[in-house]
Amino acid sequence: MSLGNLSMKILSTKTVYTSKYFKIAQKVVENNGKIFTKDFIEKNPVVLIIPHIEDEVYIESQFRSALGKKVLELVAGNMEANEDPLEAAKRELLEEAGLTAKKWKKLHVWNLSANTTAVIHLFAATELEQGEQNLDFDEEIEIMKMPIKKALEKIDNGEIIISSQIAALLLFDRLRKEGKI
Repeated sequence: MSLGNLSMKILSTKTVYTSKYFKIAQKVVENNGKIFTKDFIEKNPVVLIIPHIEDEVYIESQFRSALGKKVLELVAGNMEANEDPLEAAKRELLEEAGLTAKKWKKLHVWNLSANTTAVIHLFAATELEQGEQNLDFDEEIEIMKMPIKKALEKIDNGEIIISSQIAALLLFDRLRKEGKI
C-alpha cells in the first residue's frame, strides 16, 4: 500500500486564536504544486487515568456543558505547560477523585485525531489511598467504583460516550486480561 506523494510542505503558520486549552493555527500548505490554507486545532496535552483495584475501576460522573448533560468519564485533565505527564496524572487523580496511588503504569500515548494535534497520555493507577477532592470552582464530580465488566457494558449501552475514554477502557481491559497490568 502506497501512501502517495509525501511532498507536502508548510510554507507559513499564523496563530488566529488562543485560549487556555487550545489554539487555532492557520497554515499555508504546498502539496504537489498546489498552495492552499488549512486551519488546525492545537490542543494542550491531556492525561487519562484509570484508577483500579483488581477488577474494579473508578469512574466519574459530571455535567459537561458542551454536551449539555452529565456523562460518565475517566479521571482526566489538561496538562500545564511543560508539565511531566505522570505528575499531571497524579495531580488530576487527587484533584478530581481525591485519590493517591502508590503504583503507576503508563499504558499508551496517542493522538486525539488526525486533524487536531492533541496528545493523550493514558495511565493505570493502583494501590489507592483515599484523600480529599480539590475540585475547580466550576466542577461537580461524583466518583463511583464499578467492575470493569460493568464499565464495558456502559460503553455498549451508550452511557460512556467519549471516544478516547472508550479506547482507554478497552485497552485497559485487554491488557488486564493478558496479565500486563
